[in-house]
Amino acid sequence: MNPQMYPEQWHTHSFRAMGCQMAVWLELDNENKAIALLKEAEAIFRRAESRLSRFDASSELSQLNARPGAWTLVSEIMWAVVTRALFMARETAGLFDPTQLVALEAAGYTRSFELMGSNGAAGAETAVRQYGQWQTVQLNAEEQAIWLPPGVKLDLGGIAKGYTAQRVIDFLSDWGACLVDAGGDLTAGAAPDGWPGWPVAVATPFNGLGAERADLFHLWLVDGTMATSGVDYRRWQHNGRSAHHLIDPRTGLPAATDLLTTTVLAKTAVRAEAWATAALVAGMSLAQQNLAAKNLAAALIDQLGNLILTPALSPFLAATA
Repeated sequence: MNPQMYPEQWHTHSFRAMGCQMAVWLELDNENKAIALLKEAEAIFRRAESRLSRFDASSELSQLNARPGAWTLVSEIMWAVVTRALFMARETAGLFDPTQLVALEAAGYTRSFELMGSNGAAGAETAVRQYGQWQTVQLNAEEQAIWLPPGVKLDLGGIAKGYTAQRVIDFLSDWGACLVDAGGDLTAGAAPDGWPGWPVAVATPFNGLGAERADLFHLWLVDGTMATSGVDYRRWQHNGRSAHHLIDPRTGLPAATDLLTTTVLAKTAVRAEAWATAALVAGMSLAQQNLAAKNLAAALIDQLGNLILTPALSPFLAATA
């Protein structure tokens, strides 16, 4: 959103964290207080990143992944994110699976995307196919401990980002209406004063650096998340073949999907993030079936540029008329 287009009591703060560009919005009359609160919102993201990043060898996630076959006591945030990720693996029948890090690294995604350039890490392309391996992760709620079997590593990625965005919304909502834009995934609290919601849009897929992205349609976002997964941006060449960051757990390779992007709306950021990924991996036909069964609002764009909207999206579109 362009800050110049909206009321002066809508304050915004931009920064980079968790591998993407962030922007946080807060409606508050007191500008100095708003600035301080938005800086604390950034700090919440940075603290979460220090624990949940797979690209930092000293992070709590990296330490957990380095201890297969052993029970590891974890922090409150690690416990919260992992348990939610495993719940979503169950809800999506394993199409979203947080245990695909080994397969992701085998596809060449071994470092933060902005450091990769157009090529992933060298090495043999290997299908790391262990469909349903999320079920092998063990939890001890009493001790708040996690056990990973040998050969299984966690990648919390979008779930960590969504969970943290929700924490920021919960924090800022005590002060005013707020919105988090986490790399294009939008999580909103209450609607700004006098508005039906936060004005957001679903954009056309990424088409190269510098290419203008048009808005496909607009909607109002209130007390929920609009998350997008796609194979249009995070792509690279691996052993002479095109690869991307969304692994199909059924094959252990980057998903061979007929979808280009999927956008899902849900009440919680974690659910929107997981279903956006699960729908993309599933492909158009199965994604439509699954999203309809869950009554989820979604927009699907296939590799030819065709746009398909689920029936549950209609009320959101009507609200913008």
